Amino acid sequence: MKKKTIWSLVLALALVVTAIGTATSAFAATSAPMEPVTKIATEKEDTIWEQIEAIEEKSDAIFQRNTALWEKLDEICNALPDDYDFTNFDEAAFIRSTNALTEAEKETLLADIKELNELDAQMEALYEKLPDCDNMPLYEKALEKADPKVLDEIDTLEQEYDRVCEKHADLWDKVDEAYFDLPDDYDFDNYDEAAFIRSLSFLTDAEKDALIADYNRLTEIDNRLCELYNSIWDNTGCESGICPF
Repeated sequence: MKKKTIWSLVLALALVVTAIGTATSAFAATSAPMEPVTKIATEKEDTIWEQIEAIEEKSDAIFQRNTALWEKLDEICNALPDDYDFTNFDEAAFIRSTNALTEAEKETLLADIKELNELDAQMEALYEKLPDCDNMPLYEKALEKADPKVLDEIDTLEQEYDRVCEKHADLWDKVDEAYFDLPDDYDFDNYDEAAFIRSLSFLTDAEKDALIADYNRLTEIDNRLCELYNSIWDNTGCESGICPF
C-alpha cells in the first residue's frame, strides 16, 4: 500500500487543527494555570491496538494463502458491466452464482470469507473498546486547563497552515495524481517529497520551487503543532492519527 503524500497529510492536519481552533475560542479567556496532564494513551489501549494488529495479520495471511484465487475473483468482478447493480452486493452469493469458478474454488473462497467475517467481527468489538475521540473526558479536561497562549499559537498556526495549503492547491492536486500513479514496486520507504517534486516534468522550475517552499513551511508548522499538542495532552502521538484529534 502506498504511503500518503504530504498533500494528503496536509488535508488531514487541516481537519485536525480546525477542531483545535474551535476549542481555542472557547477556552482562550481561561486563565487557569497549567497542571500536569494525564496521559490519554493507556496500557489497556496499547493492548487493544496490539490485538487489532494481530487480527489484521491473520486477515492478510488468509488472502495470501489463496492469492491466485482471490486475484481470479477480482478479474471476474472487474469484468462485470458498468451498469451492474452493486447495491447490497453479497460477495458470498456472487461467488456461488458465478460460472467462472469451479465448485472447489467456490468452496475455498467461501471458507476464506467465513474466516474473514469472523475476524472482522472481532476487530469491530475491539474498536468499540477504544475511547470515543468525540467524547473523551480526559481530552476535554486537558483542553480546559491549557495555557491560553498555547491555544492562541495553535489558532495562528492553523490559519497559516490553511493559507499555505490553499495557495497552490491546484499544483498539489497534480503532484498527488502523479504520486498515486507510481508503480507498486516504487521505493516508498525512501520517499523524498522534495526530490519527487523536482522529478516531475510537467512542473516548471518556478512551480517546483514554490511547492518545495510550501512543503518546507508546512513541515515546520506541523512539527510546532505537534509540540503544542504534546504540551496539552502529553505524548499522545500526534503522528498516530488516532486520539485526541
